[in-house]
Amino acid sequence: MKVDIKINPELTEITHVIHAPKMTPELMSLIEILEATVDKNDLLVGKKDDKFFVVEPEEVDIIRTEAGEVKLYTNKGEAYVITKPLHKIHEQLPNNFVRISKSTIVNINRVDHLSNSFSRTMHIVMKNGITDYISRSYLGDIKKRLGI
Repeated sequence: MKVDIKINPELTEITHVIHAPKMTPELMSLIEILEATVDKNDLLVGKKDDKFFVVEPEEVDIIRTEAGEVKLYTNKGEAYVITKPLHKIHEQLPNNFVRISKSTIVNINRVDHLSNSFSRTMHIVMKNGITDYISRSYLGDIKKRLGI
């Protein structure tokens, strides 16, 4: 596959044009990736001290449900409460976010390390120091995404 990118400062939005002799599985995968990223609202809004803050996804290490609230933790050590349910947040996040349990989503670009834990689960440590466990039902997905 050949990729040709042309930068045009006069454009106001990104346009994808694909030239191919026929539809292939590789091309279908590429289309799915493009569609998944084009329509996402990339900003998250979190509440802290009765103020609302806009948090960009690349700043996020981990999002999880704690005591009935959805909390977002950033790479700067800040914590925010999110009003959306976890599954709705996961839908709007870029592809580098992966679910590790029913109650937790992590940014795989911000994983510090993994270690074996009890009951065939794994312990995950994020770069901001927050830790969690990867449940067995999600373990295969994160291993695949991390290439282990």
